[in-house]
Amino acid sequence: MKMLIIAAALTLVGCESLYQDDGIPRIRTQRDVAAYNATVSAEADKLVCTREVVLGTHFREFVCLTVAERDRVQQQTREVIDFIR
Repeated sequence: MKMLIIAAALTLVGCESLYQDDGIPRIRTQRDVAAYNATVSAEADKLVCTREVVLGTHFREFVCLTVAERDRVQQQTREVIDFIR
């Protein structure tokens, strides 16, 4: 039984390393966002973070995008909406 628990724990730890962070450290609080943004000079590289409800649950997740990524997502969304109309 102990071996099964250890194997499951090692699997979960191994899966964590599969996710790319693109050089951005893990951001968990608004204080982390402010500290990161203080190190960035370009406005497009600054982070904007929100708490969003994960689909199918009541759990909130801290989601961060750079200003450039957020603008790109908004533009793509507008294009899809215009295409549907």
